[in-house]
Amino acid sequence: MATGQLIRIDAFNSLAEDMSAAIEAFLSYCQSKNLSNNTIIYYRYRLESFRRYIDKNAPGTTPLNLNAPLIRGFIADESKRSSPSTANHSVISLKAFFNYLIKDGFLDRSPMAGVEKLKQRKAIIQTFSLEQIEALLATCEKSFAGIRDRAIVLLLLDCGLRASELCDIKLDDVNWTEQTILICGKGDKERLISYGQTARSALSQYLARRGELNVRNLFVSCYAEPINRYRLLEMIKERCSAANISGLRCSPHTLRHTFAVHYLRNGGDVFSLQKILGHSDLAMTRRYVELSEMDVREKHRAYSPADRIRVASSSARRERLR
Repeated sequence: MATGQLIRIDAFNSLAEDMSAAIEAFLSYCQSKNLSNNTIIYYRYRLESFRRYIDKNAPGTTPLNLNAPLIRGFIADESKRSSPSTANHSVISLKAFFNYLIKDGFLDRSPMAGVEKLKQRKAIIQTFSLEQIEALLATCEKSFAGIRDRAIVLLLLDCGLRASELCDIKLDDVNWTEQTILICGKGDKERLISYGQTARSALSQYLARRGELNVRNLFVSCYAEPINRYRLLEMIKERCSAANISGLRCSPHTLRHTFAVHYLRNGGDVFSLQKILGHSDLAMTRRYVELSEMDVREKHRAYSPADRIRVASSSARRERLR
């Protein structure tokens, strides 16, 4: 049976002959598997991007007659328009999509065979300096939005949360006595994280201004609507612009990186950091270790005992020669 050939001819033929119908069926399948809303939204975004590419470059193409060269063309286009990282997310989404079509018997094999992820250069992890954090917080005025944004920045900095995790926090998730927050992370995995006194004070001020609302989410807009990660990203960008911060990515994720690196610099260990960040393995956590170790090497160069002895000796000799 040829690649992509249907192995089930019935009322569901449209899934193999209609890309949009196949995508909707896949997303319904994802919902039945109880995948998170964020995962489903991201699958939709990536697959719709693929569908638009097909409609523009190979109209009439269906899951039944897709081939690897066409998919590689899409991946290359994604990399050029956005980044290799985005293109690789599309590879993951497409593999899940075609695996579903195979599992339910619409295709006999995946056209993704031979389609590989792009090689990526390891990006340098950027973090905010303490001076930049202070400048960022200084832009948070005493209005509702300013008090809320100050609480958000401090909580991101104190807990290393992902943007989606912060937006999903409900009022009942916050334990004021224990100073902990129940976080629902990737794959709906829950973890309990602690927050410090500074973040607690900022949260208390925010809640006093927030008042009683018929909204379960902790952080809301001025219109009493839950904020989402896109609005959160815009807020961080706006605050960074107001603070004249440039030269690095102004985003909630940079605050997450900043938390991780400073946690290690201040004596935290890699295993507890992994749990706090919600990493499934140590791969990403090790990159923070590398960055904190670079900081140690730089300090050693500045304060090397042997070098300082040499400098002291040279100074003494110069004094004797005068």
